[in-house]
Order: sequence, then structure tokens, then C-alpha cells
Amino acid sequence: MPHYPVARLRPERRKSILAGHPWIFSRALMEAPQVPDGALVTVTCDNEILGTGYYNSRTDIAVRMLSRRDETVDEGFFVRLFERLKAERAAWLPGDTDAWRVAFAEADGCPGLIVDHYAGHLVFQLHTKGMDLLRTPILNALVQVHQPQAVIERSDLAVRRMEGMVDQPVGVVYGKCDGEVTFRENGRTFIADLLKGQKTGFFLDQRENRLALQRWCKGRSVLNVFSYSGGFSVYAATAGARRVVSLDASGPAMELCRRNLAANGFDYPASEFRTEDAFEALANLKPGEFDCIIIDPPSMAKSQKQLKNALKAYTALNRCALNALPEGGLLVSSSCTTHLDSPAFLSILHYASVQAKCGLKLLESREQPFDHPYNFAFPEGKYLKFAICSKI
Repeated sequence: MPHYPVARLRPERRKSILAGHPWIFSRALMEAPQVPDGALVTVTCDNEILGTGYYNSRTDIAVRMLSRRDETVDEGFFVRLFERLKAERAAWLPGDTDAWRVAFAEADGCPGLIVDHYAGHLVFQLHTKGMDLLRTPILNALVQVHQPQAVIERSDLAVRRMEGMVDQPVGVVYGKCDGEVTFRENGRTFIADLLKGQKTGFFLDQRENRLALQRWCKGRSVLNVFSYSGGFSVYAATAGARRVVSLDASGPAMELCRRNLAANGFDYPASEFRTEDAFEALANLKPGEFDCIIIDPPSMAKSQKQLKNALKAYTALNRCALNALPEGGLLVSSSCTTHLDSPAFLSILHYASVQAKCGLKLLESREQPFDHPYNFAFPEGKYLKFAICSKI
């Protein structure tokens, strides 16, 4: 007898689920299961049990898979999951780093859940109705496995409205935390605001790309656009860049950027922290002022419908940067837009160079780190593109 009400899959859709894809679209079901949105279901096909997931009638993705077995999803389920993920991360994480992604949604078998760790503090986000209904066992399991000083919920996400939910108030749900936490990344010191900062407080997915940047920017004049709290700025400074300028539209982000550089021993003048619009600033740059420009914007297309405008924006940003760079200057460009794949991203860089009437040589191409994995059965989980290029 299945653990939960049955969601019956069409036989022609069986192969995809057996291959490991975690999504079942509404048209792939024989009929909608008679359960509330967010309810757990047992997925079957021709009387064969394919696993356990949760259902939502409001979205095209009707079922998101949690397990390839017919099992109870409770606190014990999440304890086993978090223990396995903790052991994986511990085996691969550098010893001078105490911030990483604990759980990464579909890629880690927990669709709709994001958990990040910052020096003994956990921040989690619940993106879907099914995960929202599992908040208590998730929280209890996180506390049991990680024994954190505090747990903060940051489920202030627009995507929740598509799932029939409202934003969950941001706050500390376990322990004590005033918001700011100091942590280490590859031996560097950073301050993150876990209550008010972007995402969960810091962009942990660029950790290894920041480290890779160091070999290229020694002795260069670096402009870090969309700098937020200065991750790339700190690495450029510690690598021996002769000048580092950080630029972001947010005043609070610029102040945190200044503090992060100071925490690593760099006391730059106020003029090196520019609170400006990135598009305007790049368009008005003096040619040759910088010989390394880093462009790491937020996602510009939350849906496929927004991709066309995003392509124009990415092209414009990179074209303006190339116009300002001297020959031999470095363009360091990144995109976290899921709907933009790697070949399309590199095509944008090429097109930007054509518009800037120059050549562009790819020196290094990178993706997301091991704690933001994607598996081959779910290519949709591959989202981060990062390229270091030389203007020729």
C-alpha cells in the first residue's frame, strides 16, 4: 500500500522519471490527484511505484520528486539527507572556508529548498508550497545535524506567489543572531548581513571563480561592476591589483564592500567606492582607465519571456566594458541567468566584441562550484557562467 495518495504517470513519460529527472509536468499525469496543493504523493506508472514527491495544481510542474522510493517524508528523512550532504561538503571544502551551500534544491534531492551555512549560522529558503508545508521537520533536522548557533529564514521570494503563497517574514527561527556574521572564504574575511543582505547574505556560488581570478589581475587596475559587498574586489586586492574600484547602485552594499576590504587590510579612499547605475557608469568610462573590468550582474531573466531583453542588456554591458578596455585588457564576465545557457552566453560575448570592433580571446571558462551541483538528469540546474577574456 503506497504511503501517500497516488499520482499516476502516463506510460510515455515514465522514461524521464526513471532517468532521474525530478519534475513531472501536469500534462504527464493521467489525471490530477485529489489532494491539496503541496500534499505528498506516491508516483506510480502502470502499478509500478516510481517514488515520492509533492503536488501542486497551480504550477506547470505538477509534482517535484523527493525520493525514488515509496517512503515517509518526515524529520528522519531530512536528517538522513542533511547528514549525507554534510559529509559530502566536508570532504571537499577547503579548510580555510566556513561558508558553503548546505542543500541545493533539485540537485541535492530537496526541490524547493535552499540552505546556506555561514560560520555556524544557517539561512534557508522555501520556494515551493510542498517544502513550505515541511518547514517544521526541515528546521528540526537542520538543527539536529548542524547544531547551529542560529537559523534564519529568508523565504521572501516572488516565486512563492506562483505557488499560491505569500512571502514568509524574514527572521531568526532558532537561536540568536543580530543579522551580521563574519566568516572565512579561502582565507579571506567577509561580513554578510543574513537578515537584510541579497539572497541569503552573500553570493557563495562565485567562491572558486573569485579564487581563479587572482592569477589574472595582479598589477592591473580593476573595476568591479555590480560589486555588491565586494567579493571579487577583495580577491583582486589580495592578488596585488594596483587599483581596485567597486561599483554598485546600492549605498548599503557599497558600505559593506568598504568594510569587507578593510577587514582584509585594505583602506581605499571613498572615491574608489562608486554608488552608480552600472549601465550609465560603463557607458561613461574613460577609455584605458581600467585594464580589468568585472561584470557580475544579477539574473536578468526570471522567465523565458524575459530572455530577449536580457540578451540585449548583457550585450550592452559587455560592449561598453570592451569599449573602455585597452588592447590586452581583461573582460571578466558572468551570468547567473538559468535561461541563458553556456553557448548562448559565449555568443553574447562574441557579439559584444563585434559591436565594439575588437577581438576577444577566451582565457578561462568556469561554472558553479561543487556545493552548487547539477546532475546530468537535471540540466536545468546548470545556471552559472563565468568567463575571463582578453581584448585583442
